[in-house]
Amino acid sequence: MQDTTVEFNYVASTFSHSAFDSRTNCSVAQCNSSNHSCRSSQASCFEYRTQNNISYCAPASDCSILQPCNNTCSSNSSVCVINSCCEPKARCLPLTFTTFCSLVGWSKVNGMYYSRDGHTSSVLLNGKILIVGGYGCTDILKSAELYDPTVDVWTTAGNMTYGRHHHTTSVLPNGKVLVAGGAGYYGALNTAELYDPTTGIWTMTGNMTYPRRYHTASVLLNGKVLVVGGDLYDNTSNSSELYDPITGVWTITGNVTYGRSSHTSSVLPNGKVLIAGGYGYNGTLNSAELYDPLTDTWTATNNMTYARYWHTASVLPNGKVLIVGGYGYYGTSNSAELYDPVTGVWTTTGNMTYNWSYHTALVLDNGNVLIISGSTNTPELYNYLTEKWTVTAQMTGKRYEFAASVLNNGNILITGGWGTELTLYSVELYDPSRNVWSIIKSTRSNRNWHTSTILSDGKVLVAGGYINSSYSNGCELYDPATGIWSSTGNMIYARYLHTASILSNGTVLIIGGDGHYGALNTAELYDPTTGIWTMTGNMTYPRRYHTASVLLNGKVLVVGGDLYDNTSNSSELYDPITGVWTITGNVTYGRSSHTSSVLPNGKVLIAGGYGYNGTLNSAELYDPLTDTWTATNNMTYARYWHTASVLPNGKVLIVGGYGYYGTSNSAELYDPTTGIWRMTGNMINSRSGHTASILSDGKILVVGYERNCDVSTSPELYNPMTELWITTSNRNWASAGHSASVLSNGNVLVIGGTEYSTVLMSAEIYQP
Repeated sequence: MQDTTVEFNYVASTFSHSAFDSRTNCSVAQCNSSNHSCRSSQASCFEYRTQNNISYCAPASDCSILQPCNNTCSSNSSVCVINSCCEPKARCLPLTFTTFCSLVGWSKVNGMYYSRDGHTSSVLLNGKILIVGGYGCTDILKSAELYDPTVDVWTTAGNMTYGRHHHTTSVLPNGKVLVAGGAGYYGALNTAELYDPTTGIWTMTGNMTYPRRYHTASVLLNGKVLVVGGDLYDNTSNSSELYDPITGVWTITGNVTYGRSSHTSSVLPNGKVLIAGGYGYNGTLNSAELYDPLTDTWTATNNMTYARYWHTASVLPNGKVLIVGGYGYYGTSNSAELYDPVTGVWTTTGNMTYNWSYHTALVLDNGNVLIISGSTNTPELYNYLTEKWTVTAQMTGKRYEFAASVLNNGNILITGGWGTELTLYSVELYDPSRNVWSIIKSTRSNRNWHTSTILSDGKVLVAGGYINSSYSNGCELYDPATGIWSSTGNMIYARYLHTASILSNGTVLIIGGDGHYGALNTAELYDPTTGIWTMTGNMTYPRRYHTASVLLNGKVLVVGGDLYDNTSNSSELYDPITGVWTITGNVTYGRSSHTSSVLPNGKVLIAGGYGYNGTLNSAELYDPLTDTWTATNNMTYARYWHTASVLPNGKVLIVGGYGYYGTSNSAELYDPTTGIWRMTGNMINSRSGHTASILSDGKILVVGYERNCDVSTSPELYNPMTELWITTSNRNWASAGHSASVLSNGNVLVIGGTEYSTVLMSAEIYQP
């Protein structure tokens, strides 16, 4: 990407763009809008599109020249921006020839409070999104939350009276939301509740005549709600009933011919309701029926070409109904067909690329239909004018049983669902006009339990880890100046759970870890000047979950770890001059997953870990001058998978970890001058498997956690002056087992890790 100085000409404007201000050294770079290649991990990059449809963006080195501002322009045909690099004054630029946007395509936004699947997502009259119920990590949820797309903020929306999943939600003409049925703790529910967005209060309303789950609910043109079919405990129902929002009363209406669940319901332009497919008493159905609200009667219409359930139905701008995919006689289907309400005839239309069931279908502003499924992360787009399918941009990951909503601006909001193994709280946005998923540049490989080392030239070396169900010897380099990843030489041995130490001569020492045949005793050296790895002397013992500390004399102290099935109390020293390891004194307790901290006086503090008799609260000191270990006072809490940070005042901050009662939010301080531990402020979240990074202002940034079946996108900051914790901006990904590195510019680079059971190739930058 070449930098190009560009002048922007405006018909409706008398000023030139500050990027062409001769008094400054500002420039913008032409970019490829299809992949947004100018986006940098070091700064938010905003696109500015000119009259001739060429896109430009502010380079990271210029601190993002183009930034949005909060003040409103007087004209609806202009956009407010600040050219922060060149001038602090806000400008109102005409939209006649320009497009200004921040995040494009699919992008991760702030996650929900709760992981959930089998929930519902409803667009309220005020444009906010109401998420209701579902199945959480271990429980059926009664909680609800609101998403405001204008500010990317989630707020709680009170609890329903009953926890439920696979229910229905209907936005009524008065703006309230009707929640009906679903599965509860003891089976299908007949209860119904109302949410009032103006007050945020839930109230019970009349019960349905029958309990239902996997049913449909349709808001009729007269404002009433038609509920059809579903599971009545173990049987499918052919009943239907109407809800009157004025009286809050349900009344039975005529029965459909066939009991059915997991079917579709579509309100046609003429006001009738089309019920199609589903699963019935005798199996999968191809039948379809029409409900006429004027006569309160059901009549049969022609059968679909294919029997199916867990399919979708979309009413197109031409009034036809598009039926897509589902599960049929021969498994999941890629077929699609159209229903014409004028003739009552079904015709097949083009087949999708992929087979889909339990997917979602969203009618976009242009009338086309976007299909999204958990079986693949590649959505498909149906053009109703040409009746053809095309694949569209990929999501960041697969998810099942999620909820999807079309926002007022035409973007698509995807919430929750079922990931590889667990329910999700993550959220993604799709911009159909751009057809791009965009976050920051990722590593070349997904990996966890790798190492991340800052080299003397400022680049970051990422080495090894667990990749695609296998151990890796692959390495790559990240250049913060350009935001580019590049490959470098591979290690000789594949490994993860190893350690990496930067030596005084600039080389990187990789030690131990887990390999193809168990714990390793091998060590290797990386030369940044050549990109080549060479073997150095082997440790006396194989180790994983150990620690490695560079002493003030340049030697490296390695302590503990797993020796196959046993924890080790041994320690040894590596001499970079000779490449030889020598055994030094043993610690009192064998330990792994502990921490090691080099104190200002040169001694090394070993704390906690997992030992032969379980979790440890003991701590020990190593003195390089005497080559001896001595005990120091015990921590308040036993813990492993915690972090230890040496603060600017010389004290050591111990944070989180896994203890006797599970994952902990506790933190404590060790004073080397007295050898005493004391408690400090607790974190907001319990954490283990996290990282802790010391920022340039002395604060500690804690990222990620693994707690039961939950992981977090919410980092926290510890202020040593006040000893208080505060939350900071959310990450794009939730992870544990990632790496974190403080760059020379003070930013923090977080790489990879595991999001539930998915190994990530993501990378993101935190700017304090």
